[in-house]
Amino acid sequence: MDDYIRAVNQHLGQEVVCAVPVGQAVIALREQIIAGLTPGLQTQWELFSDCWGHPTAPLQVLSAYCHFAVIYRRSPVGIFQPTMLAEHQQGDERLNHLLQVLAWDAVTRHPLSGVTSKVGVSG
Repeated sequence: MDDYIRAVNQHLGQEVVCAVPVGQAVIALREQIIAGLTPGLQTQWELFSDCWGHPTAPLQVLSAYCHFAVIYRRSPVGIFQPTMLAEHQQGDERLNHLLQVLAWDAVTRHPLSGVTSKVGVSG
């Protein structure tokens, strides 16, 4: 996918297409779960609602934070906790903060996101 994005941008002569590194953020979240560092999540299976891989609230919110960071070129850290995650976590804000940090880290590390850590830090 990265090669395709580079080729499109090269063909157009400017950076028009960017990547939203949700996959990298999910890997980072799964590593946090393995390390026992995710408030309210003990197993990776809790990220999915069925055996087909449909995401539960934490994965949905992580993806949304990645998209937010790329679209608005600012950190999602400090944004209010979405209702769907608050209900999943019984109001515990710690997982929300972790998801925001993981999303921002993934976006600022990906060379094709169009975002650097120096841009739009809000929290």
